[in-house]
Amino acid sequence: MNRRVAIAGRWGAGAWCAAVHAVAAAAPWTAETPLPRGLAGHAAAVHEGRLIIAGGSHWSGETKRIENAVHRRALRGADAGRWETLAPLPAGFAHSASAVGAGTLWLAGGTTDAIQRLDLATGAARQIGALPERRTYAGAAFAADAVWIVGGTPTDTDFSAARATMLRIDAGTGAVTPAPAGPAWINPVVLALGDELHVLPGSLWSAVRRQLEAPRETWIFSLAARQWTRRPLAADLPRGLAGVALDRYRAVLVGGLRPEQAGTAGGPAPISREVWLYDGRTGALQPQPPLPAPRLAAAFAGEDGNVWLTGGEDRIRGRTDTVWRWMPPAEGAP
Repeated sequence: MNRRVAIAGRWGAGAWCAAVHAVAAAAPWTAETPLPRGLAGHAAAVHEGRLIIAGGSHWSGETKRIENAVHRRALRGADAGRWETLAPLPAGFAHSASAVGAGTLWLAGGTTDAIQRLDLATGAARQIGALPERRTYAGAAFAADAVWIVGGTPTDTDFSAARATMLRIDAGTGAVTPAPAGPAWINPVVLALGDELHVLPGSLWSAVRRQLEAPRETWIFSLAARQWTRRPLAADLPRGLAGVALDRYRAVLVGGLRPEQAGTAGGPAPISREVWLYDGRTGALQPQPPLPAPRLAAAFAGEDGNVWLTGGEDRIRGRTDTVWRWMPPAEGAP
């Protein structure tokens, strides 16, 4: 079925036409000063007008290299566009759980069990503890004075070992405690919206087909009730999205993989340029202007109504240094 027809059928013709009009009217993505090098699977944050990049991976021949470098640049003023290198992370980090909260960029796992925190004001990083086991391809969000880690696997070569566990890291003490189990997904997007955690695709291992597939639902965790509920997605999304919360209820989702669009059976899945606005109150998904190019495993950060998408893959094993900025439409804008 044509993808436009499929979404129109799910939303209704009027809603689809309104969404197309909104895409046409929305602001485009703007290129900014590139990263010091091409990276994927890194973490990003924006703090007081400065963009911070930590960790990431790149390929050297047939070997994937895990970075511990930290870079920062001003977004405004005389130093805008100039990257500076800060002290490195105590341990390498890539393709795992990161979250921003309490003036800190939190990093957990990434081929190790290390829990690291990077002070966004000073740039100082330190290891504060360890997870119960190694964890890669996990997702995380900061809410209720804690970092919540969802999914992932102990090894980056076995997706079937994805964990349904959720872990809570106390922001004050660094103590790690188990929380009610959630989805056993690879690379979930975890968003703190309202008084809930919203977990979106993500990839789900299919034991029957022996491959990763895109889940068709959102898992929602109530921080007050400490219970999970599920909600069907309003539209089919790529798997392996990047996402960032805009405000208390809305988020931006971008990129990912579209396996069902592969032209050759068994060939690599195409990387997506899609951009969506997600409303956590209703589950609505509104398409937005696409990315300038396909992206996977990019790092996303936001501040003051703007979002920055940094690096990522434009092809399998490809690494880009691009930095794109976008101003999403205000809530209620046509």
